[in-house]
Amino acid sequence: MNQSDTVLLERLAVGIDLGTTYSAIAYVDQHGRQSLIPNSENERLTPSVILFDGQHAVVGSVARQNAVAEPEKIVDFVKREMGKSKAQFHREFDGRKYSAEELSALILKKLRNDAEKFLGRAITDAVITVPAYFNDAERTATVQAGKLAGLNVIGVINEPTAAALAYGFRQLEGKKTVLVFDLGGGTLDVTIMDIADNQIRMLASNGDHRLGGKDWDDLICSWVAEAFELEHGENPMLDLDSFQDLYGRSVVAKNQLSSRESVNFNYSYNGHGLRLELTRTEFEERSRSLVEQCKMICEIGLAEAHLESSKIDGILLVGGMTRMPSVRAMLANFAPGVPLIDFVNPDEVVALGAAIQANLQLLHEEDQAGERTIPQSVRGQFSGADGELIKVSNITTHTLGVVIWDHAREEEVVHAMIHRSTRIPASVSKSFGLSKDNLTSMKISVVEGESSVPAECYPLGICEIELPPGLSRGTPISLTYRYTENQVLEVVVEADGQQSVAALARATGVSEEDVALAAEEMQRIEVV
Repeated sequence: MNQSDTVLLERLAVGIDLGTTYSAIAYVDQHGRQSLIPNSENERLTPSVILFDGQHAVVGSVARQNAVAEPEKIVDFVKREMGKSKAQFHREFDGRKYSAEELSALILKKLRNDAEKFLGRAITDAVITVPAYFNDAERTATVQAGKLAGLNVIGVINEPTAAALAYGFRQLEGKKTVLVFDLGGGTLDVTIMDIADNQIRMLASNGDHRLGGKDWDDLICSWVAEAFELEHGENPMLDLDSFQDLYGRSVVAKNQLSSRESVNFNYSYNGHGLRLELTRTEFEERSRSLVEQCKMICEIGLAEAHLESSKIDGILLVGGMTRMPSVRAMLANFAPGVPLIDFVNPDEVVALGAAIQANLQLLHEEDQAGERTIPQSVRGQFSGADGELIKVSNITTHTLGVVIWDHAREEEVVHAMIHRSTRIPASVSKSFGLSKDNLTSMKISVVEGESSVPAECYPLGICEIELPPGLSRGTPISLTYRYTENQVLEVVVEADGQQSVAALARATGVSEEDVALAAEEMQRIEVV
């Protein structure tokens, strides 16, 4: 199936929502309209599920449908493992170990291939979304996954920011403060945004990238398994095939309970049957702690923005889990009288916002180059009354620090370089003294977190630098942290007048040296 009624821009960059349970890809046409691109199965959303079949990787609905028949060949919920090394997480098929980046690259490759078929042209440039609360390692892993899929990742945008961009694109008149509540299949982000004067500005953000719809699904699985074991003395979750079947049915039951007061759950395993009535009342009671976690993160987000709930003009609902009545009731009680905004499809708003950001990125690049190919009519739709392009401003969601030796305490401590909630891009320089005479090299340990104790922070990696000879103890070393628009860290060191960008050997994920090799190997895998 090919598009036929839409004229494409000469320069095209897509927006991709790389989701835990579903992914989507969108673009902006020559009229400035944002549209999702259907996959080869004519679906607007692609399940983030992979089925390995020899040298083929089947991604999407077919893979999900075969989860019960061939569970040992299935990979899902990869997003929760992003940023981990292969030693921490991998899946092995046909003798080859796949990292989280490589698995995510297969999903991205499916989206790219289907989009190219639909649009009838090659796609290289893309903006990919990430949860606002993703750390540096997880963001870097997302960029690497894009590279492995053959994409030029021109930007990484926070999912709540993308959602606010899609919402605020037509709502830029007047000032609004919006709480973006993004509860998807695997992650929760709560972000406070100001939308005013042609600018979308992030005020605060908090979240949990291991809290999402999967936790409600797991709850129903356990609920049914407990009832089955009580009646028949066997636990169906201990068998992989049975678990996949039970899990799929649990997802369906969860969705049904959003519109029905009760559902009948019929389940068979090992010659035994169970008929269990699941009521919304009991489901909400069992999942109360999950909803309370969501509420707590909302409270933290507002506190960090220094706002009362009464100062919020609307709550923008993002992610399929926001359809759940208990979640909506919590938000209504959390901010009484504040409207819930859901006129933008919560499953699609992130991808649409990413497409807008991709187009804005192209427009900014044209301004810098001084050559314009995108029609003025399109530019006008992404500009304010003064002709200035829409501006998106984010903040850091974690503190970035360096491990130093504290002579007074005689122990290592973390010195904060770029504090949490700093507006980005950001650049901070600080001077430190050498701890010994005649050091020829030094290691800079880069960490992320809010503690001054190194063990309580997340290790991003090590920078090793050579020093000029003959430096004495106390010689000042200038250290600069640069945090880019994509929230990726660059480290610069200056010693005795010599400045250099330090290569950060990351503690997790695929190393830069392995990316090219992995990309070549990925080309041998046919994604369908």
